[in-house]
Amino acid sequence: MALSTSWEFYKEVETKILWVNICTQNLERVAISINKWWKTRYPAYKIRIVSKNEFELVKMQAEKKEQ
Repeated sequence: MALSTSWEFYKEVETKILWVNICTQNLERVAISINKWWKTRYPAYKIRIVSKNEFELVKMQAEKKEQ
């Protein structure tokens, strides 16, 4: 059975950081998927795996900067 999206990300262009929140308990499969995706799509970026609260805080701060 196919799983729905089990992670979400936010790309911070100016600092070249990808903020990733994992939304599932099955960390092994998700970690492999994230690693493949990150290395092929955003190799110049650093990656930060964070909690849901920290992820939302980063997105909120970015939105405030844009305003």
